[in-house]
Amino acid sequence: MTELELIEGKPKIFTISSDDFLLSQIKEYVEDYGYEDWGSASESADIFSKIDTISPNLIFLDTEEEGLDLLSLTGDLELFNVPIIIIVGALFDETIDKLLMSNPFGYLLKPLDKDELQRSMAVALKKHEQNIMNVKLAEDKIREKNIELMIEKSDSSLLLVLCVSLIIIAILSRNATWLQWVLLIPTFAMLINSIVSAKKQKPVVKYEEDELPFISVFIPAHNEEYTIEPTVRSVCNSDYYLGEEANFEVIVINDGSTDRTGEILAELKKDLPQLKIVTRHPPRSGKGKGFVLNDALTLSKGEIIGVFDADTQIKTDYLYTIVQYLNGDIDGVQSRVKMWNRNENYLARMQHVEFASFGNTLTAKDNLGSTGFLGGNGQFVKKSSIIESGRWDGFAVTEDLNLAIKIMLNNGKIRYCGECAVYQEAVTEWRAFFRQRVRWAIGNFETLFVYLPQILRAKISVARKFNIIEHISFYSFNLLIFFGFLVTLINAISWFFFHDFTVIRMEAPFIVGFLSMIAFFPGIIIALSRDKPSVTDFLKDLIKYYIYCFHLIPLFFMTMYTMMTRKERKWAKTEHKGRKEQ
Repeated sequence: MTELELIEGKPKIFTISSDDFLLSQIKEYVEDYGYEDWGSASESADIFSKIDTISPNLIFLDTEEEGLDLLSLTGDLELFNVPIIIIVGALFDETIDKLLMSNPFGYLLKPLDKDELQRSMAVALKKHEQNIMNVKLAEDKIREKNIELMIEKSDSSLLLVLCVSLIIIAILSRNATWLQWVLLIPTFAMLINSIVSAKKQKPVVKYEEDELPFISVFIPAHNEEYTIEPTVRSVCNSDYYLGEEANFEVIVINDGSTDRTGEILAELKKDLPQLKIVTRHPPRSGKGKGFVLNDALTLSKGEIIGVFDADTQIKTDYLYTIVQYLNGDIDGVQSRVKMWNRNENYLARMQHVEFASFGNTLTAKDNLGSTGFLGGNGQFVKKSSIIESGRWDGFAVTEDLNLAIKIMLNNGKIRYCGECAVYQEAVTEWRAFFRQRVRWAIGNFETLFVYLPQILRAKISVARKFNIIEHISFYSFNLLIFFGFLVTLINAISWFFFHDFTVIRMEAPFIVGFLSMIAFFPGIIIALSRDKPSVTDFLKDLIKYYIYCFHLIPLFFMTMYTMMTRKERKWAKTEHKGRKEQ
């Protein structure tokens, strides 16, 4: 039900003026339109008294009324939350200019035109109605998110207590047999993904050359002075044309940057016709990446929407290659991600390996019926699918995963494209790395805790439900998985030095323990082999990555602590240094 439908009877119109001719005109035009004229007032005390009694739906304000401080009056009238149409005479001074600039509901010039007045009334009431509805929707959304935040806090606490209790019981009883059985779930998931990923992916059916869809590429940017220029130039240099015209646009959303990002973009705009710039200022800026993307979505022309981080590099044929995966009934596609600074240090190299492993998992999911997931960088989705899924959730920490889940719950299909890759900057410092990974883990837990009931109730196949739950519960099993690895290593060392001495018993059948121990390796072996490394590099990366993954133990505790203590959701973006500082 709309605001106008909630009005009992006809909309009530009130006028602030003592001009009898003006008042008679307004009364005639208002009543002729089917609204009700509820009189007037010109003294401050009388104005507020009558408005408080009448509760009008619209106010006309005569700016030629003497004895009134117009700016102060309109400021006080805001408390009543009633739209005001300003009526201006021959005089235009600084006060009138300020009124016109601050009033969102329009103005009329004397002498009044009947059609214009009636049209202004309808527009002002409709606009006010929409404002009321928007405020109500925002309040409902915030209330919903606050409830979700409480759910996340309680579920995080429960999960933390459960995992720690199980580990303490295992240590005190010196028996972790239960752990071997629990880990069979992720064990089988990892082994199945590894086997399926080895299968060749289903080929794409390419678009006809004259039917290639228009692409809108979004690049959210906040303080990206070191990377924004090479990123924008890289994307704008794409060889994606329909005839002789570029078949894409690049929309950079400058989200409240305080460095030189805005200046750099302004210079780039001069020689890059595909570039559009959207600037968000406080207090609107800095609220979340999802809000940023939704702003760009409103302005975009593309049938296909792509999202890149502000540190991205792509090859010229990237857009042409990846868009082919969206032909037919496919809703979205995620491309491979590589690190352009992967050889800088150990941490950067391991992130490169990690994304190769993630790509291998997405290859498996693609082979299992196009049930992949979207990442923050290099995701391409049909605009219609984004809108049908309720757009990006501005409150979500990982808006990409959130959107993917909503698409999947609508029985949508998401593919993986390993043919082309986005090259991004790996984090090279552990502090920044953990800050980034805590955010990612929180996004997974948010999705798990909030969407699990919907996933279980959804009218989708059991296989798809399992696929979604297995993906978003990844971080939930990490502590137990790597605790199991630690127990195995400790027992192996103990047996080697003391023989026949087990620190913590693991008494499940041999095959259960064996599968749990090796399940980690097949997927990463396949992922590493795709780049055809030398035997030495292959073995080095395999061993280093196994060690690297133990960071998931402290990450689990850091994530649980953050989720239990945080007060709101924020876009905690990763800082990009760019090549200039490498």
